[in-house]
Amino acid sequence: MMARRHRTPWSERLRIRPLSTISMAVVWVLLWGTFSPMSIVGGLLVGYLITVTLPLPPIFWKGRVRPWGVVRLISHLIYDLLISSVRVFLLAFHRKVDLKAGIIRIDLITDNDLYQVQVAEMISLVPGTVVVEVVRHPRRLYLHAIDLHGDDPIGRVQKMAVDVESRVVRAFGSRQEIEDFNAALEGHPAPEATDLEVEA
Repeated sequence: MMARRHRTPWSERLRIRPLSTISMAVVWVLLWGTFSPMSIVGGLLVGYLITVTLPLPPIFWKGRVRPWGVVRLISHLIYDLLISSVRVFLLAFHRKVDLKAGIIRIDLITDNDLYQVQVAEMISLVPGTVVVEVVRHPRRLYLHAIDLHGDDPIGRVQKMAVDVESRVVRAFGSRQEIEDFNAALEGHPAPEATDLEVEA
């Protein structure tokens, strides 16, 4: 006999979730490209309807926002965007284009939905890499990467992913999560040493 699927009561579904609603309203307004009262109200209504009709499971976050970690996360992202954009630009002008592409498996260290989504999004933002599959159990990402030349290109991409995960944890993780991350690094490509310090 199959077990019945747990259904969220309508009283719970109809509850307003301010953060989710406002986030989707911001996306709605940006998509329309106008900041008129009508687009803002429409975005709030659409956001609320989405939370009612398509409720998502809650994400539990025990960390906190670390300003210095966020600054480093954003600055590294901008640097990676610039370098990768230049590489892709130069690759487009080669007489013989050899993408040397492949699918690379990335085993994540943290066991957290929020961090996994953040790492996947940040990696996909960088030209030349895109996440093609996300696995929750065990925590894995499969990346499509190009320009896999040189010595140990797979190891280079894996290290890049662990560096991104390290910066995400340093920006939003709790002290315990950072310590657990550092303790679990054995067997993974080593992130930058400066990213592994525990901030009080």
